[in-house]
Amino acid sequence: MKLTARIISLSAAVLLLASCNSHPAAKAEPATAAPLPAAPPVITDTTISKAEHNKLNDIALYLAGMKPDSSVAIPQKLQNLAYYKLYSDSMNRGFNHIEEIRLSKMRDWAKTELADELANPKTVFYPFSGPDILHCVQFFPDADQYIMIALEKYGSLPVMEQMDSTKTIATLNSVQKSLEDIFGKSYFITHKMLRDVSNRWNGVTPVACVFLVRAGYTVLDVKYKHLLDDGKTMVEIPTDSMSKYTNACVEIYFQKKGASKIQKIVYFKTNLCDDPYGGMSSFKSNTALQTWLNAMPECYTYVKSASYLMNYGTFETIRNICLKKSKSILQDDTGIALRYLDKTKWSTKFYGNYVKPVSDFSGVDQQELYEIYKKDSANIKPLPFSLGYHWANKNTQNLMKFTKK
Repeated sequence: MKLTARIISLSAAVLLLASCNSHPAAKAEPATAAPLPAAPPVITDTTISKAEHNKLNDIALYLAGMKPDSSVAIPQKLQNLAYYKLYSDSMNRGFNHIEEIRLSKMRDWAKTELADELANPKTVFYPFSGPDILHCVQFFPDADQYIMIALEKYGSLPVMEQMDSTKTIATLNSVQKSLEDIFGKSYFITHKMLRDVSNRWNGVTPVACVFLVRAGYTVLDVKYKHLLDDGKTMVEIPTDSMSKYTNACVEIYFQKKGASKIQKIVYFKTNLCDDPYGGMSSFKSNTALQTWLNAMPECYTYVKSASYLMNYGTFETIRNICLKKSKSILQDDTGIALRYLDKTKWSTKFYGNYVKPVSDFSGVDQQELYEIYKKDSANIKPLPFSLGYHWANKNTQNLMKFTKK
């Protein structure tokens, strides 16, 4: 009966998903592993076996509702579950729907409006990201690395060959629950992601891997590391020790099908507020991560559905890092308030429409944006897709691009 109820529930479910917010972490213990360079290591056939790479990718494909390439990581009995057929059909419907109404239009839009960024791939910096690599790679598909920071837990890929059907169904339900807000709204709701902490399969790592394979990439490797207090040295750590360290991170290595270039996500779970938050210390006091971010290459910054946090004075440190390190910034109005932008140093371009922020947020209206959108309305291009808090109507969306002069 339980299985039948779950099947019915899944077949009726509509999946969703998108981006989120960020904030600090706990205190570090002395490192025990050998130090590694903070610069991204180069993966070759000598550093990762093809069998292990295939195994990780098969798990990601299975969680994404797609057919694995083999039965090594996913036993055939789990692939043949009646529940999995319903799960796969539901995932296909959800991803096909957002591909049609949103993702394909984002990619087309980027070909003209982000032509310079596409021609010169760099590091993409995505603060307040949640697990949302899905929308980021529509705009920036070929970046060398994607540095993401948010409050969501790390999570890990499940070891499917050790699971029976009951545990498998519970795992798939957990992944499904993580995706509830992406298909409809295009962003993750932070408090929901923080609330759903019952198991590790709905964290950033499995969700990001689902997004990658759905976007046409192959998952190669997943590593867990810790940034030492010098802000320069990384050490590898076991997955289950992530909570012991202030600046732990997960690295996900992946590759576009048919390409030779290996790309990387680096995700930190940390507080980005200059004040302590949720039992975590302030970002202002997190000098190690500040040092690491200030040493990252010149980047393209992407911000969306970020709770208007960089409108506030209490997010000055992360805002200043974005302004210092970015060649360009693509954001909606929930990102850096326009008053913080030095117009002598940045050129600006606006898209869509600026309307009153949604009722969940108060005191974040920007009169300057109202005036710009009204005065220059004839020259501001509409957006062909819905992306952000005004998800129900693409005519109430906005994007803006700031380019350093």
